[in-house]
Amino acid sequence: MCAITSVTKEGHPSLHLLLRFGLALFLLVLPTSPAQGTQEEPSQSPAYEVRFIKFKGIESVSSSDLKKLLATKEKSFGLFIKAPLDEKILSDDLERIQTYCRSQGFYHASVESPKVTPFFGNEVLVEIQVNEGPPMQVSEVTLLVDGEPAGPWHSELLRVMPLHVDSRFTTPAYQDIEKAVVRYLSDWGHPKARVDMKARLDKSTNRAEISVEVQTGPVCTFGPIILEGNEKVADQVIYREVTFHPGDRFNGSKIQDTQQRLFGLELFQVVDLTVDNTEGNATTLPVRILVKEAKKQTVRVGVGYGTEDEFRGQLQWEIRNFLGDGRRFQINAKASSIVQLVQARLLQPYFLTPRDHLTVDGGIEHENQVSFENQKVYLDPVFNYKWNERLASTIGYDLEANRLSNVIVQPVVQGPQNQERENYFVSALLQGNAWEHVDVPANPRQGLRFFHTVEWASSALGSQVDYVKLILEGRGYLPLSKYGVLAAKFKWGGIQPLESTAYIPIFKRFFAGGADSVRGYPYQKLGPLDQSGNPIGGMTLIEGSLEWRFPLPKAFEGVLFTDFGNVYERSFEVVWSNLRYTAGCGLRYLTLVGPLRLDFGYELNPPNQNFFNPYQFYFSIGQAF
Repeated sequence: MCAITSVTKEGHPSLHLLLRFGLALFLLVLPTSPAQGTQEEPSQSPAYEVRFIKFKGIESVSSSDLKKLLATKEKSFGLFIKAPLDEKILSDDLERIQTYCRSQGFYHASVESPKVTPFFGNEVLVEIQVNEGPPMQVSEVTLLVDGEPAGPWHSELLRVMPLHVDSRFTTPAYQDIEKAVVRYLSDWGHPKARVDMKARLDKSTNRAEISVEVQTGPVCTFGPIILEGNEKVADQVIYREVTFHPGDRFNGSKIQDTQQRLFGLELFQVVDLTVDNTEGNATTLPVRILVKEAKKQTVRVGVGYGTEDEFRGQLQWEIRNFLGDGRRFQINAKASSIVQLVQARLLQPYFLTPRDHLTVDGGIEHENQVSFENQKVYLDPVFNYKWNERLASTIGYDLEANRLSNVIVQPVVQGPQNQERENYFVSALLQGNAWEHVDVPANPRQGLRFFHTVEWASSALGSQVDYVKLILEGRGYLPLSKYGVLAAKFKWGGIQPLESTAYIPIFKRFFAGGADSVRGYPYQKLGPLDQSGNPIGGMTLIEGSLEWRFPLPKAFEGVLFTDFGNVYERSFEVVWSNLRYTAGCGLRYLTLVGPLRLDFGYELNPPNQNFFNPYQFYFSIGQAF
């Protein structure tokens, strides 16, 4: 049983009145020394609840991981969460903390009795002091492969092991040695490898000696491929996603790749690959592919809200395996205060080769932008080719008929004074490349992304507007251990009129400012403005951001950022001295579909025009980049 130190505070009538009726819900009351004979034991009363749990003394162990171990929970910022304080449960939690620290290599770790301090009303703050002590370090790793202390396998197996000399010995990493070795050898045709391990831990010197003995086993090959469970999806649709053939040398990674590719078709709700003959002496290993087909048709409905597009909704009807061959057909409808559209999409996998697919989009779109409205009827066939897991390219054709209306910008010297009711027929070739290597696509914490797109419209293609439009963008994410993530973005774009075109219509020009652009400026209002403060758009765009995302309690994340950018009237022109800078902070609530985002941005060097406030608030879904 742990002893809980309780501290009370001497009351003052006016202070209690403020605490009862005021806004002191998040005020941390500093404890004072208790009077003689007035010490309370809040843990003995079920009325006490835990508002916050804080850890002191930890450096290498994550406080968020420790909180996940505890049966004692904290209310944190929750309004309707129950978090009763119980001394027996808290005592068991201390043992869990000590056991966890040992599993992380701190065999001399100790946990002191928690300090319980009144916080507000019947709520308390629990502070737990953890003394990690010196870590257990790996001093020696001995590896024998098929009884030999040296050989062709040794350097690679030592490299893939999660524990190395001078690394901190942890129980999870030690247990993962076997998995890492078996996985590596399986990729090289030895799926029947056996691994024996021993570890000698010396607490007096904090040194660990690890011994690993590996039997590689025979070289194996893939056997017959057996399909089960598919009824309406043809065998050929499944076979063409398989990344191996009978007779090939066995490779465990190809089993996982095949499973991911089959899931990527979105035709199955269950995909299970089983390798037979893994026991015994057989070297030919048949593979069973068991699938359970998804519903042929699905309807998805989504709603959301953002400060720019306000309430938005989406409705999608999808038919899978449309007319066979694994193709998918969708009808999408979206509506917000900015964009309303109805779109049909046909996706044809394996259009020419196993690495490519074709998408054909067509529909009607209506934009309600700040300075104009535009109605567009379009057809966009796009050929997609995936060179490898990181690099993909697209080439396509854009055919669209536009009708401008409600253009409210004042006359400008570089274009016609009245664009009202103007029609524009655009025919353009599209080309793009995307290179991505990130850990989690929806919310990256490590990796790089690069994007490149080119749009060329010409009278030779039947277009009434002739131009070339180029956009380059790079994003990077650097993990800072327990301090979060440092994210950066740089984007540049330019438009050049061609042939007889002297003025690029407003719906093809660049705009900046907003939740996903330079925060601190209203939506589309960074750059050239008319005399009334309406955005005109420009021919060159530059944007950049640097953002520190740091963890907060529970599923929250804090953000500090600085953005810069501008839009210029001339093609491929950048005046670095005219860049506009903003700084701000934000809050994220992490969900399965992406973070909910609240940002505050402030202009550091606002323009001379005083059309809007120098600060902006944004609420949206997903990271800014």
